[in-house]
Amino acid sequence: MPTRKLKVTLDTEDNPGNEDVASAERTALERIRAWRRRTLYSTIALVLSCATVVPFSDGEPLHAYAEPFGRMAVYLSMALLLVLVYCGALWWGAWSVLRDLQKVYAQSSER
Repeated sequence: MPTRKLKVTLDTEDNPGNEDVASAERTALERIRAWRRRTLYSTIALVLSCATVVPFSDGEPLHAYAEPFGRMAVYLSMALLLVLVYCGALWWGAWSVLRDLQKVYAQSSER
């Protein structure tokens, strides 16, 4: 599938002021920080959830209780994996937006 590049042209009349650019970059940085923090928290939760599955494995002391509790721990880990992927994707998306924003305004300031 061919990739299409977005071409943005800013006229001098539509050229945003320095305050608008600074505000957009601040907002993008806040979003990056928020999603990075959420990704970190979901990573920690996933690691802890996976660690709770180990005592219910075959040969471990709590294997007799694997059916009711171990299965729930596995389901929780699977759900937290989805949360981690979601948070990581939005963190990457926020970073991508900031990168594109900086490129567009760097090109427009050169003109």
